[in-house]
Amino acid sequence: MLRNIFFLLLIIFILNTNNVYAQPNINKRFSNIIIHKIPKDLPVIELKNKDNNKIVLNNFSSNITLINFWATWCAPCKKELPQLQQLSSNTIEKKLKVVLVNIENKDYSQIQKFLNNLQVYDLEVYFDHQLKLVRELSLRGIPITLLINTKGKEVARIIGDINFIDPELIEWIKSL
Repeated sequence: MLRNIFFLLLIIFILNTNNVYAQPNINKRFSNIIIHKIPKDLPVIELKNKDNNKIVLNNFSSNITLINFWATWCAPCKKELPQLQQLSSNTIEKKLKVVLVNIENKDYSQIQKFLNNLQVYDLEVYFDHQLKLVRELSLRGIPITLLINTKGKEVARIIGDINFIDPELIEWIKSL
């Protein structure tokens, strides 16, 4: 009987260990990443573009999409934005789309000047002036980054800033 219990515990341990190694455990190194066990459906992502026209971003096609919510007054955002530019420039095998969502009520020329000072030139900027999407997604604080898989579902959320050019993080993003 004791031998059977030991054997059963050994099998459970082996199966559990196998599951741990099946996916990268990014949370050990980056404690501010929340990985959803079941990818979440997203609401309609309706934002304004630089011309103040409504844009719906729910067509994610074959790209992994990273949606970063930020503001000009946010010190961690200032650190992240150039890294997001670099991540996007090195576009993980052209399968990553980086989208910036500014939550302030500023016009595009002010935002563009701010981004130019940070040497962020190539990223698409959208606006959630009324914070409608922020409320729908229950976002608290900034920066917050959503990671959307190729099926258009939120698979993870990064709360606060992170080093977007860290090789381990990049490998994990590739695996989504």
